[in-house]
Amino acid sequence: MSRESILNTIKKNRPSFKELPEIVYKNFKMGNDLLKSFVENLKATGGEVFFVKDKNDAALHIKDLFGEPGNIISLSKGINIGTSNPAEISFAKELDQLELVISDAQFGVAENGAVWVSEKNIFHRVIPFITLHLVLILNEEQIIGNMHEAYEKLSSFDEGYGAFISGPSKTADIEQSLVIGAQGPLSTTIFLIKSQ
Repeated sequence: MSRESILNTIKKNRPSFKELPEIVYKNFKMGNDLLKSFVENLKATGGEVFFVKDKNDAALHIKDLFGEPGNIISLSKGINIGTSNPAEISFAKELDQLELVISDAQFGVAENGAVWVSEKNIFHRVIPFITLHLVLILNEEQIIGNMHEAYEKLSSFDEGYGAFISGPSKTADIEQSLVIGAQGPLSTTIFLIKSQ
């Protein structure tokens, strides 16, 4: 069969055009239901959530939770407990011993407990994935209902990179034994700053 006859056969057997269905999604009510859903879904993925009044309060809680780890990168303005400067890092290998990363998140998604972190908040793309422990700071009024709303929110996103991050990575591929932190941090902790 010639190329032309194959293409003609494909054209003749093309299915009729169908409009894509309209996506109707449930809007979560703002308030307690939204916040409660976010917390429950994040915990279901293995993440931890703490409510704090501000970043100073978050810094105190971080010290209580993690003690004095040796290598910390703090990318969250107002939390000045970092021991390493990401601007001085040239190669990913230099992040080998990174124990704790603290960064801001732009918004959270109640539907799945994920938070959106853009490149402007993580400096190097590898940083939130190579650390032993990841702490993300989020204002609770920045929680939205679901991924449809998230993608609407990101429709004007013009940065080079961003990621949805939820609890620590997990795998049960090997002998059906659950391993946490297999491809990323051992723990993911979200500090929610309460609305004033």
